[in-house]
Amino acid sequence: MATGTSVSPGRSRGGGPASYLALREYHKRAYDFLSVALEIDESGKGEPTDAIDYYSRGVAALEEGIACDVYEVGEDQEKAEKLKERMISNLEMARDRVNVLLQGGALKGVSLEAKRPHLQPTASLRVHKITPPREPTNKKKPAKNPVMGKPRVSHIKGIDHQLADKILDEIVDQGELTVTWDDVVGLELPKRTLQEIVILPALRPELFTGLRSPARGMLLFGPPGNGKTMLAKAVAHESQAKFFNISAASLTSKWVGDGEKLVKTMFALARELQPSIIFLDEVDALLSKRGGSEHDAMRRIKNEFLQSFDGMHTQEGERILVMAATNRPQELDDAALRRFEKRIYIPLPGKEARKSVLRKLISKHHNLLSEDQLNKLASMTDGYSGSDLTALAKDASLGPIRELDFNALKSVPANQVRPIGLNDFQLSMRTIRPSVAKDLITTLEQWNTLYGVSS
Repeated sequence: MATGTSVSPGRSRGGGPASYLALREYHKRAYDFLSVALEIDESGKGEPTDAIDYYSRGVAALEEGIACDVYEVGEDQEKAEKLKERMISNLEMARDRVNVLLQGGALKGVSLEAKRPHLQPTASLRVHKITPPREPTNKKKPAKNPVMGKPRVSHIKGIDHQLADKILDEIVDQGELTVTWDDVVGLELPKRTLQEIVILPALRPELFTGLRSPARGMLLFGPPGNGKTMLAKAVAHESQAKFFNISAASLTSKWVGDGEKLVKTMFALARELQPSIIFLDEVDALLSKRGGSEHDAMRRIKNEFLQSFDGMHTQEGERILVMAATNRPQELDDAALRRFEKRIYIPLPGKEARKSVLRKLISKHHNLLSEDQLNKLASMTDGYSGSDLTALAKDASLGPIRELDFNALKSVPANQVRPIGLNDFQLSMRTIRPSVAKDLITTLEQWNTLYGVSS
């Protein structure tokens, strides 16, 4: 078990106050140890005592983290509670696996206490009277587990494995994202479409065959700040698919020829690890219209992307979704546009959606806004995007703080700060204005009429 670990600011030993970020550090440390333990356990390579060793380290980190009292408030507190639930589930899994290992073969009844008297077992392993063995000094530090962390791809032919490592680094760990469908207010059509493409085929694959095969491409377009990226986070959290978070920087290189190789490698990995989702944020930076003045390297990347997306190597029944988001769909190449079968407009929130967003934002803070005042505020914020409403609510929440002088602010209890009122929002609206131009909305609505599936 690891000892002598330094404690960073905001982080405490088990049982003390800690921040949400500190809790994530405990979770990450435990994840790394349990990953190695699972690799040894499931692959059958190595000694069972080594697996018990790493299970013990992971259990120790989980026990310390779970024992911490998180002092965060608001959204971070909710995230911390969800993370603790996952940590408790991981702890139960690790304990169960240790029980199984200890009851099988030569390990049954073996005590390592005499060999390693200076090491102490964790609380969960102490009942077995087993002390984890010391890590051998002649062994290299094990890498992250390819089962729970970075998958092994050495058996895939025709790809550069150094480039493969770069793409694998873009896979999002589902445990790091806590956005759910309920967190995405409104946007019922995009959510329903994503459930048809991603969630339902995973639950009932026998129903989604032939003409019912899910779409391979989905484009989310609309003004900035209205939930396109948040939808992608919800998909990453809710689905059991490998989620590749790709940007233009992920697929470009200073070396000639590496760009198209990265694209080919990305699709090869997506096919190997399917079901997979490739998410391209600001896709217009990567798949803009091809022209005579375009750099040759960028043209080759686009050509390879279009061929890998839907070309000779694609096969019927592949469970790969390319999901893209953009604020400028009119700049996309025609060939790329054809491959995105589902083109869904994400508009500015309507009155009811704005009301729901505002209610959700202020629900975790003491406020005096009645239902009528929320209706009035929703009407007043016509033209505001989702991110504009968040900025407005943040500024309005500081209204009660601004009324306090410096000396009072240093000593006033948090529960004695006056609640947020409608007047705070009205004052904030003088400085927090809508960020989306009307001519952009007109352009997007016209494009949606011509090409969108939600026109």
